[in-house]
Amino acid sequence: MNILVVVAQLTGFTALLTFIWLLIHAFGKHAGWGMAVLFFSPISAVAFGIKHWKNEKLPFLAYITTSVTAIALCLYLFTSWDGWELLRSSQRVQQGLSSQTLTEHDTQELMTISQSFDEKSGFNMQSSPLLLQAQQALAMQAEQRAAEETAKAEDAMKGRFDFGNIARKAKPAQQRYRLTYTTIRIADAPNYVGTTVKVTRKNVAEKEYRLIGASGNRLEFSQRAGSGTYTFKYRKSDIEKIRVLTKQPY
Repeated sequence: MNILVVVAQLTGFTALLTFIWLLIHAFGKHAGWGMAVLFFSPISAVAFGIKHWKNEKLPFLAYITTSVTAIALCLYLFTSWDGWELLRSSQRVQQGLSSQTLTEHDTQELMTISQSFDEKSGFNMQSSPLLLQAQQALAMQAEQRAAEETAKAEDAMKGRFDFGNIARKAKPAQQRYRLTYTTIRIADAPNYVGTTVKVTRKNVAEKEYRLIGASGNRLEFSQRAGSGTYTFKYRKSDIEKIRVLTKQPY
């Protein structure tokens, strides 16, 4: 774990202890001061410290110092983890979902920033409900476009002779195959780069992707969305099952 994260946690815990210390002194002065410090800090805590500076400066200064330090460390860590970029990207995706104008670029950007935030902070933002909702919305858009294109193609073929059936009847019998998904070990996934797979992750339903790469403890996938594709990575430890699309004779 990053040493700054540990320091921030310890400072935050110390700030809590100093707040309790100051709160005890506030109740010792008057119940009203105690309730004010409890429910309206830090404003009421500052007011209490200034009002009773002579007797309460030690717990007041300890509370202010540890609180400011903890907040500064948290803001620094959040900024270094690209937290503000993650918030802005999440806001754009949320607006796109609300107005039904979500773009592949915004979703891809959110996935990239979420992955960077995960690697730097240790959190798992790639499984956030907003990102999953955006992926589902893009998948639904892609399915709708595919259905429209299929309907147009079928309309264009109406009234034509089906020369395909005639040609198939004239051909000699050949070995026939069917496509089926076969479960493989996650450790063997690098051997199937370039194939279509179905992935089941922890607490996430099975989805179809294309496996395009493998490096270290991560697998890289791509998924069609609209007129293009977007790529992303998952940790192997987050994956429960992988099934590979293969041809089976029958």
